[in-house]
Amino acid sequence: MKKNLILLVLVSGALMTCAHAEAKQNYQSATVVSVEKHESPSNYVGGNPSDAPLQATVHSYDIGIRLNCETYVARYESALDYLPSAFTPNHDIEVNLQKHVIHVSLPGNRDVRMSINRRIREKNSSCMARN
Repeated sequence: MKKNLILLVLVSGALMTCAHAEAKQNYQSATVVSVEKHESPSNYVGGNPSDAPLQATVHSYDIGIRLNCETYVARYESALDYLPSAFTPNHDIEVNLQKHVIHVSLPGNRDVRMSINRRIREKNSSCMARN
């Protein structure tokens, strides 16, 4: 019984490693082009601001990421007022683009999932020649 459990743990560890390596193959090189802090205004309408209900503090940023001839603006949200150093303009990052989300690979084997707010198509001559 003990040998079977050890064998199961080893096999599942190997399978998870293979699945993680396969997922990393879908990543492409992209460039951060812009970073803007997203401000969410209070919707409290009243005479005394101290009477406003408590709201969760979420720090969010709109990150512009250029991949090929498209710029994707995605929202990074954090409970802490912390923005990873990978999100600096002109910094190369690895991304995995899906339909409405973009996964960014950060240093330390961390992946961040961000929702895509909008997509902007580049209209310069180098992009037009490729398509």
